[in-house]
Amino acid sequence: MKKYLLFTLVVLVFASCKPTKENRLKEIGELEKLTLKEAKEISPQRADSLLVMYDSYVTDFPEDSNSTLILFKAADICINVKYCDRAIAYLERLVSDFPDSKMSEVASFKMGEAYEKACNNKEKAKEAYKTFVQEHPNSRLANDAEVMYQMLDMPDDMELIRQFEAQNAETITTEK
Repeated sequence: MKKYLLFTLVVLVFASCKPTKENRLKEIGELEKLTLKEAKEISPQRADSLLVMYDSYVTDFPEDSNSTLILFKAADICINVKYCDRAIAYLERLVSDFPDSKMSEVASFKMGEAYEKACNNKEKAKEAYKTFVQEHPNSRLANDAEVMYQMLDMPDDMELIRQFEAQNAETITTEK
């Protein structure tokens, strides 16, 4: 019940009046503190409330320099709560609307993480990392993208353990 009240309150605040950028940023900051301090995992209800505030800010102040950070934070939250399409949309918007921003390059890199974690699509993640390296070969993140690409080809932990056990069993039987 509290969650729905919080969401309703957020919507009412934004519907009732158009606060200044500073007030809006303060409200966003307060909700971020509440959302991020309480748990390692963000609840979908809190995420939705925060995303409503982010969307409203970026819509009302599209040219503001804070919009790049807000779009990035929105994508990050979407990745954490596994909102695949929304995470990709926020990152793509940041890259297309703010191509000269410092955050644009980082958003391009984060596209791989979004595909891997939010979308559970390793092939798309590999494609995103490969594209990043092609488009940003001199980036400080280019090596990280290459490593992430290679890690996506590695088997998961259980598969790796099974492979080691199988190799170990073969070694023991051949030694006897």
